[in-house]
Amino acid sequence: MKRDTLEHLVDLGFSEYEAKAYVALLRESPATGYQVSKVSSVPRSMIYEVLGKLTARGAAMELHKDGKTQYAPVPPSEFLNQVHREHEALVTALRDDLDDLGQTSDMEYVWNIEGYDNVLAKAKEMISQAEDSVYTAVLPSTFHPLEAALTEAVARGVRVVVYSSRSLNLSGARVVVASMSEEHLKRAEGLGLVLVVDGAEVLVGERLAAGQARSSWTRSPLFVLIAEHHLRTDLYLPRILDMLGDRAEEVIHEDDWELFAQAFEGTID
Repeated sequence: MKRDTLEHLVDLGFSEYEAKAYVALLRESPATGYQVSKVSSVPRSMIYEVLGKLTARGAAMELHKDGKTQYAPVPPSEFLNQVHREHEALVTALRDDLDDLGQTSDMEYVWNIEGYDNVLAKAKEMISQAEDSVYTAVLPSTFHPLEAALTEAVARGVRVVVYSSRSLNLSGARVVVASMSEEHLKRAEGLGLVLVVDGAEVLVGERLAAGQARSSWTRSPLFVLIAEHHLRTDLYLPRILDMLGDRAEEVIHEDDWELFAQAFEGTID
């Protein structure tokens, strides 16, 4: 008997004795309680209680013949399909119930997510659930793990705008490229991801390197507004500055020239 099979059945909610008895029935059936006990090593004192639980669960059937009670397994495909349907219905009901309970619970909180894989998993989840818009600022190294999720979002008709330091190939999306000096690029390496989805949630990733990443996620309307405003304003800055031409230095205070320097070299694909 494969230990993995028993462990998987236990993970599904079987007791160890129930798992052993079900596997024994699959090997030899129909069988009496005595025979199942012998094949499965479930104690005889427990076997009828165990078989009764398997029957109630829908994993086994009772057969009455010539005054004897025998047992047979419900075929695995039939039983597992039933389990799948039951769990699917339960998950759907719980999702609705828990969503109703938590609708306002996370609005004002900022949640911290640690670890490179966890940060990317959260970003992919947000993108996969996007219905209207995705605005994101990414470094090229951060873009590639998210490319498939962004491509699927575009295919669903979601407006996708990507802001990066180099040109990126993402058909159907709008790509904003801002050239950066070595100094600015080094400073930006610590901020590998800003992601705003549907104007409702924002994820900001820091130090996005394997094993060192962390991020902050929130649905706070104020934080979401600030992040999306920043991304969407940067989208148009290069064109606005180009239209201003020489007057840009008159309009922008000299204290902010360095801040706007990279936007002077920006392009929109």
